[in-house]
Amino acid sequence: MVTAGLKSSDETTQQAQKAGVILARVGFAMRAVLFALIGIVTLYIGCGTGKSGTASQRGALQMLADSPGGYVILLLVVIGFIGYGLWLLSMAIRGTNKEKGWKAILFRIENLFKALVHFALAAYAASMLSSDGASSSGSSSGSMQKTWTGKLMQSTGGRCLLGLIGAIVVIVAIMQLKKAWTAKFMEVMGIEGLRGRKRKFILIAGRVGYVARGLILGLVGVGVIIAAATSDASEAKGIDGTLREVASYPGGKAVLIFMAIGFWCFAAFQIACACWAKIE
Repeated sequence: MVTAGLKSSDETTQQAQKAGVILARVGFAMRAVLFALIGIVTLYIGCGTGKSGTASQRGALQMLADSPGGYVILLLVVIGFIGYGLWLLSMAIRGTNKEKGWKAILFRIENLFKALVHFALAAYAASMLSSDGASSSGSSSGSMQKTWTGKLMQSTGGRCLLGLIGAIVVIVAIMQLKKAWTAKFMEVMGIEGLRGRKRKFILIAGRVGYVARGLILGLVGVGVIIAAATSDASEAKGIDGTLREVASYPGGKAVLIFMAIGFWCFAAFQIACACWAKIE
């Protein structure tokens, strides 16, 4: 009786683990969809087509909500991001044997933060599944950002906090560029064992994608720091506002076209992770 109970418990655990792996892979696939859409909006901005859209993850969710059949994809985003977030949370709890000391602590903090971000995105997508959410959520996100930035500007402590946030964003940007340089993402995702053209394609896609992410996050972070230093909330533009400002500079459109390609490359890398990443 005890043995049978233990076997049943083990089977249940294994089934739960398999379900978690599937959900995490769906999460990778949905991340690919969002970054592909962000790339499309970035290209629109770079080419000056005048087409609407916001170059951010929330903006991409809004595009899905407004598109035919978007309800189904949004539902997959909710399910996938919850699964992806739970996987990241498990890594934050379990830690890693590949890093020691402060790097191991940083690994836990990074994955915890990423898990919370994806839980928040899942909640945001869930709110858009309602008939009213799709029309109101997208218009309110930009005003919310301006509101909390303006509030932080009202005190010295708030400006210091805003500057700290900008510095953290810049550090994250540098980490993204470091990943592109070292290609450590291949090892982290457990796909370093791939060979041939498949490995070469994924390596290039990952590197170009991380460069694009590093560049835009760096520009956003610098903008937030400038906003804190000058007490000018308009400098904290977010991803979409930063891309639109870059487009106004000489050569800016070429930079945005590169970034659009970079976002598409990162989407391709996410698809590769959905297919071949080692998820435990």
